[in-house]
Amino acid sequence: MKIVHLPKLIYRQTMEEEIERLSPLELKKELFAFLNLEKGIPLAYLSLLKKPYKTVQSYLTRDRKFITNPLKYLLFSVAIYTLLINYHQGFKNLMIEANKKNQKGFESLKNLTSENLFEKFIQAQEFYMSSMNLVYLFAVPIVALITYWFFKKKYNYTENLAIHCYLYGTANWTSFLLLLLTFPFELPGYFMYALIFFTYLVISYLIKYIYQLKWFTAFATQLLLLVLFMIVGQLCLLGIFLYFIFFT
Repeated sequence: MKIVHLPKLIYRQTMEEEIERLSPLELKKELFAFLNLEKGIPLAYLSLLKKPYKTVQSYLTRDRKFITNPLKYLLFSVAIYTLLINYHQGFKNLMIEANKKNQKGFESLKNLTSENLFEKFIQAQEFYMSSMNLVYLFAVPIVALITYWFFKKKYNYTENLAIHCYLYGTANWTSFLLLLLTFPFELPGYFMYALIFFTYLVISYLIKYIYQLKWFTAFATQLLLLVLFMIVGQLCLLGIFLYFIFFT
């Protein structure tokens, strides 16, 4: 094997070259590159809301460089959304109301075990909320399988995976913006149900145009996907709860 050595002059010049000094502008470029903001998340979000079919078709069939990667788009949205929702007063009120009812249910099981099941449930709930990215990683392949079965002639399974990343990512970014706008206010727990309904409408709108469906079919499809997504989420929560019972 022949080893090629760089001429000393070229090597010396290369080593002596200085990179650009760190400045606010350079720091901004690096931050935007890390968050993929220059071409990615804001552009993807606005494009998907304004022209969902054209945006998805562009990514799937023409140019994948102009819009952010669907998995990155989804996971980053979940991380930001989860971070904010845990501090939102409306969500806190909802969890307080729900856990009061849960506590009454667990009190009836006190005679069956010495374990404090409600305490274990709260631990599992907190872990679940901090691990939403994993829940989405479990749920998205399953719901994508449903749309693949229903609309097999439109997109293959891998394309359905990408589409669902964009669907749920857009829903999460929309929820994040609404939570941000309402963050300073003292809101009742049922506000979160209104938020869920609004995101249901957003995803239905995207499904209608991306899959080229009638409105009724889009609403029915999203209802099925919502129920399936909730089942997967509850199964994940149950699995975490059982882990805390038996292994902690």
